[in-house]
This record gives sequence, structure tokens and C-alpha cells, in this order.
Amino acid sequence: MTGGFSLRWRILGVMALVFALGVAAALISYRHEVRSHGRDLRSRTLQEQARELAAVLRVTADGKVRFLLPPAAQLAYADPASGFAYTLYDRSGAAVAQSPNLHAPLPDLAVPAGADFAPITLAGAGAAQKAVIALRLKDGRVLVAGRREADFKRLVDSLFQEHSEELLILAPFALLALGLIWVIGAWSLRPLTRASREAASVGPADPERRISAAGLPREIRPLVDAVNGALDRLAAAYAAERRMTEDAAHGLRTPLAVLSLRLQKARRSGAADWPAIEQDLAQLASMVGKLLDLSRKDSAARQQDALLPMINLARVAREAAAAMLPLIETAGRHLETDIPDRLRCRGHADDLGDLLRNLLENALRHGSGVIRLSLRAEPGRLVVEVGDEGPGVPRGQEEAVFARFRKLDGASPGAGLGLAIVREVARRHGGEATFRPGRGQVVVTLPAPSEAELSAAPRRAEQNPAPSASRKLG
Repeated sequence: MTGGFSLRWRILGVMALVFALGVAAALISYRHEVRSHGRDLRSRTLQEQARELAAVLRVTADGKVRFLLPPAAQLAYADPASGFAYTLYDRSGAAVAQSPNLHAPLPDLAVPAGADFAPITLAGAGAAQKAVIALRLKDGRVLVAGRREADFKRLVDSLFQEHSEELLILAPFALLALGLIWVIGAWSLRPLTRASREAASVGPADPERRISAAGLPREIRPLVDAVNGALDRLAAAYAAERRMTEDAAHGLRTPLAVLSLRLQKARRSGAADWPAIEQDLAQLASMVGKLLDLSRKDSAARQQDALLPMINLARVAREAAAAMLPLIETAGRHLETDIPDRLRCRGHADDLGDLLRNLLENALRHGSGVIRLSLRAEPGRLVVEVGDEGPGVPRGQEEAVFARFRKLDGASPGAGLGLAIVREVARRHGGEATFRPGRGQVVVTLPAPSEAELSAAPRRAEQNPAPSASRKLG
């Protein structure tokens, strides 16, 4: 059994606590109300008590007398210990109604002519003695009200005990509500159980499987979306690593086989063709280096940089041309550049430098004649063009040459990874790399920064700027 807490039990416990606090608050509030009413009963004068009784006096159609007292007052006049009592006499002096806590009516007092009340009189003896007063009603009946100084705590306890029993009605409803919460909690959490089973089924054998958000609460869906997004990124990384492994195995198989045959031949003959072996080793080293570089760029592309730094692409292009110039001169070729003094864009200088060097190297290895490198700004984009005087790529093969390890001439030097790196870097920067049909020219487009970005970015002085006019190097 795994650790942790149960959400259903936690919700049930919280709701039970809420119910308990609600009932306790209701009892405390009611007891405070009863104490306030008890204080009010004690603070009233006998005249006020008699007037209030007269105000709630009602006579039914059949002649019966009723006192429509508030619940707390009814309890006070029903409890013998409260000390409050009343008796109503008709015009003939007969007692027609009295409070439930009396065994005998209060004495009938004579109200003086022209007055509403009779003087206060003490009735009874000992602890049962009361102060009583008589009020003459308009119809000639006499209402006698009495009270004594009762124990206040006992009065409050009596009123509270009698009336608080009504709160017990809440108990079965509270139990019913807790039961419904338990059932609804189980029903609501059922989609989470299903989602956990789906998540457990995701693995190398089925990397494309995802968690369905159908039926899940709105509060849980962001978590499911985040998990599915993480699974998408993991699947993409897994596919990229698998593709890289397959590409490496495919690309290294032939050079390793050739090198193995050369070494076997050297063992049999006793004479090794060292220049050829060194060339094979250099090709393997170049291929491994490009594979590692491509893998790094794949990983960097998946990190989704929020905002690339602002760089001077013209300076990067000049540095790439200067780095390739010795190789171009050694091959007896020439390099012409058309690079402005400043051409700013957002990107990683190292990766864009790799892009330019790979373009120049591709033109050097697979092209002929003069190599031309140009940069220019167009509305909304920057354009990088690298071309030569060779025949270019046959029509229909413009996309195929960007595939990894794809070479139109299998005997040509190189690993077949240069253009794949070029496209990967261009796309990572929001651009694209294409071959012009029927020409030995690769065009790379990159998004141009807006005027607001250019004005906000700091402008740093460039070192050794080249003139903007066309130059011929080598």
C-alpha cells in the first residue's frame, strides 16, 4: 500500500468539521440569544410585563383565550423555576386563563377607578412569593402579572435546554450530507483513476499514448495538459535519439567497413596504405564531430528559447568567410562576399557561424568555380545566399539533399550532414533553408527583427568591419 493521504477521506473530514463547527456556532449563538432574552425578562418592570402580555392576548371565535408569546417567553411562563406568571380574570372576577407554571391563579387585585394599574402587591410566601400587578383591559377584564427574582443561570439553562432540542433535527441531515459527499467524491475521482491507468501504460513500447482529458474536472485538466506536453517532449527526444542512433549506425557502417578492409589487407600483405587509412580516419572523425554537433543542435531546439539574443549577422558571416578562406585558397578556388557593415538579427552566433561554414564547405566540396557569399535585408526577413558555378542539384532532389547522410555522389568527400545542420539551425531560428532549382545555390531566410527590437537592443561597435561593397578574396 502506497503512502500519502486519501483525498476522499480528507474532503469528508473537512466537511464533518465544517458541520460540527456550524452546529457549535448555532448553539453558542442561541445560548447568547437566550441569555439576552433572560436579561431582558429580568430588566422589564411589572407594568411592562403586563402591557406585553396584554398586547399578545387574543380571543378565538369560540371564546377561548390565547397568549401569542414568543418561544422563549412561552418557555419562561411554562417553567415554575422562572418566577414569571400571569392570570386573566373576566368582568365577573372568574379566572379564565393562567400561565402553565401556576397551580393556583394569582390573586385578583382591585384596580382603582380611573386608573389602569393596581398597586404592586406581594402574593404568596417564602421562595414562591411574587410581586404582582393588575392591569384593567379596555373590555373590563383584569390581567394580573407576577414575577419573582429567580436564579438567572437556572432560567437560562431551562430556556436553552427546552429550545435547543430543535437543533437535533440537523443531525440526520448532516449524516445524509456526509454520505452524499462520500458517494459524490468517489464518482468525481473515478476519472482520475482512469487517467492514472492511462499514464501507467505510457512507455517505450507505446510512446505516443497520452492521457485523455475527457470527463476530468476543469481544475485537473491543466495538470493533464502539462503531463501530456511533457510526454510529447519526451517522445520527441526519444524519437530524435533513436533517429540519431539509426543515422549514426547507417553513416558509420560504410567507412568502418572500408577501414576494416584496408587493415585486413595490410595484415595480409604486410604493407599498409597509410595515406588511405589516415583519410578514412579523418572522414570518421569528421562524421562523428558532425553527428555530435547535430545532436547538440537537436537538443537545443527542443529547449524552446524564449528570446534569442541580438547579434550582428554580418560580423558572423565575415568570421565564417575568414575561417574558410585558407581551405578555399588551398583548393585553388576563390571566394567573393557581399556583406553589409551591420545586419542585426536574433540568434546564437555560434550556431549561425556553423550554418555559414557548412554552406561554404558544401560549395567547396561539391561545387566548382568561384564561391559567392551574400547577405541582404528584405521586408520582414534576412536572406543569406551561398552559391558557386557548379551545375547544382538536379531538379526534384532539392529537398532530398537536406536529409542526413544524403549525398548525390556517394564517392564525394564529406559525411552528408552539412546541409542537415544548415536546415536544423535555420529552423531553430525561425527560418528555412532551400536549394534554388537547377543552380548551385543555397538560400537561407531568417526573420528580421522589428524596428522596436532594433531600437531597444544596444548597438555595439563591430571589430574590423568589412566594406559593404562586393569583395573578391583569395
